[in-house]
Amino acid sequence: MVFVGVHGEWGRIDVTQADLGCGQDRNSIYKTKQPAPLTCYECHWKLHLVHKTHGGYDLWFLRHANKAPHCAAKAAGEGMAHHLLKLDLAHHARTAGWSAEYEVAAPDGSWRADVMATSPDGSRRVALEAQMAAISVTDIEARTGRYRSDGVEVCWFTDRRTIPWLDNVPAVQITRPDDGGPVQVTAGAEQFTPKWCEDRADCGLCECEECGAGVDGPLPCGGHGKWSTVDAFPLERFVAAICADTTRPHRLRAKGWGGEGKWRWVTRVYFQLEDEQVQATVRRDQIIERKLSVQRRQREAQQATERDHLAAIEALLQRQKALVKPVVEFVYHDTGVYPKVAESGAPEYAMGVPVYVNGKPHAVICPVASRIPALRNRLAPLVLFAASEKERNRIAAQAAPGQRVEVITVELPPLPAVAPPPRPRSSITIEQAVSRMLGLDRM
Repeated sequence: MVFVGVHGEWGRIDVTQADLGCGQDRNSIYKTKQPAPLTCYECHWKLHLVHKTHGGYDLWFLRHANKAPHCAAKAAGEGMAHHLLKLDLAHHARTAGWSAEYEVAAPDGSWRADVMATSPDGSRRVALEAQMAAISVTDIEARTGRYRSDGVEVCWFTDRRTIPWLDNVPAVQITRPDDGGPVQVTAGAEQFTPKWCEDRADCGLCECEECGAGVDGPLPCGGHGKWSTVDAFPLERFVAAICADTTRPHRLRAKGWGGEGKWRWVTRVYFQLEDEQVQATVRRDQIIERKLSVQRRQREAQQATERDHLAAIEALLQRQKALVKPVVEFVYHDTGVYPKVAESGAPEYAMGVPVYVNGKPHAVICPVASRIPALRNRLAPLVLFAASEKERNRIAAQAAPGQRVEVITVELPPLPAVAPPPRPRSSITIEQAVSRMLGLDRM
């Protein structure tokens, strides 16, 4: 069952058209005394014209004569559903003012369109493919690619319930109602429903952690619209929209609803609504990236400060530990009494280690210079010890005028590298960490 054949005198004929597409009459080749010189364009076997009615269809088609070899044209024409769908596609394209031809092949044979619809000015060609048989995703993508490489638009039509390739190429699913009504498009065409936060400057609809990406503060709304399948509508309207260029195949771009990357037929207004959301999402992502960058720099600066602080504490502890023995000897020679040295620094002595003579404070080992002003009167009677001239100058600048500050130079071991402190959710503050290191949390 095919629609197109070759007449010995008239050339290519299309029996779905009353004038056979060449200005002749069907009766001139239908049930004539002498068989009409009709042959298959593919296998060149004899053909004869057949007329039947099927439902509401008045069918004219060509049938191969007996013992015809297997050929691509014969195979393509198999199946009444396939036959009727091609009739519908061609009819709707012609109704829209376009020309439509069956079984149009590429010059190099790389493709053959079931129905090739061509605009009146010839600027557009659209292959309307009735794909009723199973086909792999790879094959249908390859066939679509061959059309595109030749500048031919394409839409695939199928009535199959399972369509693994519907998302991969411009295609729609159709249904032929049991009551004989017009064929309906049931899937493949979509509409976009926009949704925005009332205050677009502060997105309040999205509460998932992924969208905020750990960013502090409000974020602009990136849109919460989504794509959904259009309610079933007549195939005639869809083909007319293709011809009028009011619907186009489009890869969905709006994220977050599982549809991005799928091929769907959409109208311009839905494309524009989606584009508004896509652009808003891009702006939102840019703001998130900028905020994350700022937060990252702040976090790195804070970690660097913490490392420096911890390194300073470690250096202080080493200096204090290294000075204990020489300070004891110094104080003994200075007072004639062996002093008692505390185990660690104390806040009331500017985090320096107090040294006692006869139970009374006599000296402080390596107090922190920045803490001395608040304790100046308390520390004024005491001898302050430093491990270097540089430390002595810092301490003396903050101590009471004329206060005694002694330097005992000792060799200190190199400081170990201080790793950045971990920051779990239950992390302690810097002050708590210092207190633990100095044993102040046990006082």
